[in-house]
Amino acid sequence: MPNHFNLRVYDAACELSRVVHESLETHDVTRVPGLRAQLIEAAGSIAANTAEGAGRGSAARFLNHLRIALGSANETRTHLTRARSEARLPTKQYFLCDSKALVTARMLASLIRRIEEDEARRQNEKSA
Repeated sequence: MPNHFNLRVYDAACELSRVVHESLETHDVTRVPGLRAQLIEAAGSIAANTAEGAGRGSAARFLNHLRIALGSANETRTHLTRARSEARLPTKQYFLCDSKALVTARMLASLIRRIEEDEARRQNEKSA
């Protein structure tokens, strides 16, 4: 399995987490109880699951953690939408964070697809 520090998606997830955290530091989103904590947790979970999965030693375990990370990316986008509509996160900050979350989610989906295809190819070669 790859070293997570060599994965572009890990870098993107770390950047997303940083931008979300900074956006919430400069804007009061406490109008919706717990939303700030949920958003920070969801954004941070993407990089954490990517790193943990990379260290698991098997493609199946790595894929499982990448799928969890993808779920966290989707959760982050949902919380961002709520922060914009219910907690008055400014539109500029919302679009900055959401675009990074979308790119990260697409990178995760692409990596998942590539690993699944590689694993299927290996299985076909074994059985041939």
